[in-house]
Amino acid sequence: MHPSPRDHRPVAVIPGAPLLVPELVGAPGDPDADRLRGAALAAGAWLGARARTWRVVASAPVTRGDEASAGTFAGFGADVIVTTGPGAPSNDLPPSPTWPLPLLLAAWLRGSAAPAARIVDDADAEGVLFVLDGPNTLTARAPGGHRPEDEAVFEAQVDAVRAGGPVDGLDDGWRAAAEACAGGPVDVLYRDAPFGVGYLVATGGAA
Repeated sequence: MHPSPRDHRPVAVIPGAPLLVPELVGAPGDPDADRLRGAALAAGAWLGARARTWRVVASAPVTRGDEASAGTFAGFGADVIVTTGPGAPSNDLPPSPTWPLPLLLAAWLRGSAAPAARIVDDADAEGVLFVLDGPNTLTARAPGGHRPEDEAVFEAQVDAVRAGGPVDGLDDGWRAAAEACAGGPVDVLYRDAPFGVGYLVATGGAA
C-alpha cells in the first residue's frame, strides 16, 4: 500500500543514483555529483528532523531476500557498509550484497544525514523516503540514448510532485510521491540531468 494524500507525513524524494555515495564516484570533487549529494543530504536531514522512522518507496517494490541489518555497496565498486538503524548491525549476519539499490541509498542517507532515524517496513512509519529516477535519456551523455521528447516526461514527474500536476502516465512510484506530497508545501532542492538521467531532490508533505 502506498502512502495516501491524507497522511500528511513528511516526505523526501531523492534519485536512485549510486554517485550520491562519495566512494563510488570515480573523480573526487565532481561538482555535479557534489551538488546533487549536498541536496540529498539536506533532504535527509530535513526528513530526519521530522520523522524517527522512514519507509522507503521506489518504482519497484523494495524487498530484500535476507535478514541482514546491514548492506554493502560492494557490487557497485566499493565496500561501503550501511545500516537501517543507529549503531552496529543488530545481528551476526554479514552485510548483504543483495539489497536493492533504493534500500542501500536510503540506508546511506540515513547514516549520513539522520543517524538517529531508522528504516522500517511499516506502512505507518513517521516519514516516507522516495527513491526515484526520471528518464535516462535526457542528454547526449544519457545511458539510454538521447531522446529529447522525454524531457516532457521528466517535467511531468517533477510537476506532479511539486505542484500536484496530473499523474496520468506516471509509474507507481512517481504517482505515490505526488499523492504523498499533495496538499502541502513542496521544496525542490535539486532538479537537473547532469549525466542524462532526470534527478529530483525535494521535500514536502509536512511543514
